[in-house]
Formats: sequence, C-alpha cells, structure tokens
Amino acid sequence: MFFFVMGAVPAFSSAKDYGSLRSPDLTKRREDDKLGLIIRANVEAEVYINGQYSGKTPFTSLDFGPGYYNLELRKSGYDTIKCRINLRNRYTSVYEFELEEVKGYINVKNAPSGSSIYIDGTSYRLFPVEVKPGNHTVKVRKFGYEDFIEYVSVENHETASVYVRLQTAPFKITNFRISKSTINPDYTSGIGKSTFSFSVTNDGSAVINVFDRYGNEVWSHNFNSFSTWEQSVTWNGTTNYGEKLPDGQYSVCLTSDKFEDSYSIKIDRSIIYPLSSFTPSGSGIGSLPCAFGDMVNYTKIFVDFGGIMSGDGDHFESQSFPVTAGLIVDFAKSFELTASAGTFITGKDQDNPIAASVSFKKNFSFILGPAMKFNLAGLMNYNFCSDYYFGFLGSNIGTGFGLGFSAGFETKMIYLGLTGEYSFGATKIKPAKDLPESFVEAEDILKYGLVATMLPWRNLKTGAWVACYNNQVLEAGGQVIAMPGTGAFCCDVRASILADLSSSDKNISLNAMFGLSYLF
Repeated sequence: MFFFVMGAVPAFSSAKDYGSLRSPDLTKRREDDKLGLIIRANVEAEVYINGQYSGKTPFTSLDFGPGYYNLELRKSGYDTIKCRINLRNRYTSVYEFELEEVKGYINVKNAPSGSSIYIDGTSYRLFPVEVKPGNHTVKVRKFGYEDFIEYVSVENHETASVYVRLQTAPFKITNFRISKSTINPDYTSGIGKSTFSFSVTNDGSAVINVFDRYGNEVWSHNFNSFSTWEQSVTWNGTTNYGEKLPDGQYSVCLTSDKFEDSYSIKIDRSIIYPLSSFTPSGSGIGSLPCAFGDMVNYTKIFVDFGGIMSGDGDHFESQSFPVTAGLIVDFAKSFELTASAGTFITGKDQDNPIAASVSFKKNFSFILGPAMKFNLAGLMNYNFCSDYYFGFLGSNIGTGFGLGFSAGFETKMIYLGLTGEYSFGATKIKPAKDLPESFVEAEDILKYGLVATMLPWRNLKTGAWVACYNNQVLEAGGQVIAMPGTGAFCCDVRASILADLSSSDKNISLNAMFGLSYLF
C-alpha cells in the first residue's frame, strides 16, 4: 500500500499540471503489435511531449511505447493546451484539438449619441470589441464636451467595461495656422491660395480678417457658429468683392471673445511655378537635369509619350513609341524626388521593354545680385530597363546607379547651365559575333552637356541643350514648355537628334516627345 501511494502522488501532481486525461479515437486498430500516434489541431501548433519539442501539427509518430505522456500544444497568439494522453499497443491513437485565440473584450457603455469612440487610436461603433489581453486606451469624443480618456486592463477571455462620463467643454480656440505664407493670386490653384484653419471645443463665433500694411481691412470671413472641431477657410488673395490685391505684406487675424492671434502673409507675383520637364535624373530640360532655383514647394504628376526613329541619314524607320508616367515632388524648396515607370512600344514580334527610374536632387542657391543667382545641385538616380539591347546606342537607357551634379546661372528670364553624370553599369554591350549570346559586358556611361533656356513670359519657356555620351554619342535638341491660362496644367514639346561619332556608319536617332503635367 505504501508503494502504491508513493507512486500515485507524482502521477496525480503531473496530471494536475497538465490537465485531465484525454481519451483518443481508437477506431484505427493496427495489424501489428506496434502503436501509432496522430495529433491534429485547427491551426499549426508546436507539439511538446514530456516537455520535449517533437514537431508541429498535424503530427504523426510510431516512435513511442505504451503508457501515459504529458502533451502540450503551443502557438503564439493562442491558449496553450496541456493534457495527458494514454498510448496502447495494437492501436493508432488519434487526438483532435481546438486551440482558442488569446483575446479579450472591451465594452463601452453610456456614450452619448453621436460620440466618436476610439480604442488605441482606432475608431469603433459596435461593442464589445475584441482586443488582445493587456493594457488599452479608450477615448470618447463628442463636440462640445471634454475628451474622455480611460486606461483599461483586459484579461484573457474576459470583458472589461468602460462607463463614459462626459463633461461640457468651455468654448476655446486653438491651433490657428495658415497653409502658405506667400501666394500668387494670378494662379487659380496651388500657390494661388492659402488656407486658414483652427480648432474649437464648443459652439461659438469668430472672425478672420486680412489687413494691408496700413491696417485697412481688405478681406474678412465670419464664423457664426460651430458644429465640429476643425474649421477652415481659403483665401485667394482677393478682396470680398473678388478684386485681386497688389503685391505686398498683409496680416491675417483671427479673433473671438477670448482669443486673438495673427500671421503675416505675402502676395508676391514673382513666385511662379517652375516650367521644366522630366528626366530620369530629375526635373530639367530635354534629357539634362538642371539646378533650377525653385521658390515654391510642389508636386507634379506627368505623362510623356512620343516616337523614336533610327536610321543612317538616308533612310529611317520607327524604332519605338515610349510612354512614361510618374511624379516629381519638390519639398523644403531645395529637395526633389522623382519616380517614373513606362514602356517602349515597339510594334514588333518581341516583348515591349519596361523602364523605371527613381532620383533624388538637392539644390543650392547663391544670390549674386538683385536679379541673378548661381545654382548648384547634387544628383543621385537608379534606372532600370528590362531589355539591355534596347535604346539607341545604349545611351539613354539601361540598368544602373548614377551620380551627378548640375550648375547654372539664373535670372528672371534666362538660365545657362551645365550638367555632368556618371552611371555605373548603365547599359550592356551587345556581345561580339564570336562570343556566346549569354556573354554581356556592363558599360559605364559618362554624360555631360550644356543647357540654355529663356522665359519670355511667365507661362512660356523655350530651351535648347547639347549633350555627349562617353565622347561617342552626340545629342542636340530643343524644347518649348507652356502653362496655358492661370491653372496648373503644363504641356511641353521637345525634339532631339543623336548621332554616333565613333562609327563610320551614319547611325542617327530622331526623338520627338510630348508631355502633359499638372502641378499641385
């Protein structure tokens, strides 16, 4: 009896740690004297037998002898299952398990109708809400009331209730701001207007006034009541009667019974959208990126399309019809990001090459006088093309990383500049006849050139450029960029010719492109 009791004590303790004894499905009687074990679960779980990792579900084994074993199923995000199993000779014991996700619930009660309820920053409307066990933040908002915030701890498979108690908020104005401190009212969008905005806590009234430098009111807007937190109004540099105001410094004032704040805003018609086109290395003229001293932040979306013809000077044939789309983002008035993707439609029995590029440009401007400045820009880019044979002489297209610089003198009407770029492994050399077709050698590209532009009118720019590639390929072209009307749509037309100077054959390519863009 003593030995029976002493043997039963550890067995009872182990069973207590691992839960009750699970009965297997023993319908699969074996034809041999061995035993089998099959463990299945509703999710893939780790299997531990007697504390040792044995595999993952679905788990099958013939390596165990008869007797009792401690089984454990573990999976992150699910409750761990612990039990004891009994294996018998001449049977394959099959165990089926259902693991439950580790989760709890939050129920929000007494929230007034129309309230906005957030749990950890995410908005919810129906409750209770399923969450992971742990600490959570409940926030309830309703216009005219103070925000209600409560921190709650949720236990596994339990529901934590939050009882909302809102208190009326006194009327207060905060976070008064303007979107642009300089505008040009000659434009109807983008840099042609500024948005004045602020936040309120309850119903009330306020007024925004714009005064000229002499203190005369030139524009005003009344807010007679409020029904939500965020308020805004847009001013386009005109009077209340729609008359455009002259250049100069103005004051924007927001006042109410208990609040007053102001900002300075400037009307400056010398601030204009930059007229430029897309290159794989950033905005520029033709195929050359330029160090323009842009005075505004903008985002431009564009699409370019056109045609490329190649020949020997006497006879030309169509090579491809390129189409490219992308965007240019100018931020902090000196940084620029450019990304594009496109294809070259050949119209032949071959795949149309896919091309893409991404570039970064940093501009520096140095004022030389009242009407002249010197600009510098550093360039980085990465270009990709799916066909290393494609493109005239491999000069404009390829796959590789590039670095470069651009410099130029700029006045209100004229820009004169130069650009140098070096692309590492930008193109691939077509293998010689005596080499296998799979042999391809990468070729770096050194590209440099000059560009000149003229801005006879604010909405029209003409330009010309000349460039050289590896002292072998010469490119020359011209471009016209226009922004019709007072909006932000641009169109440009450019044409160029490329000639191979290293070959006795007259290898020539004629390119014509048309571009459309919109500036925000």
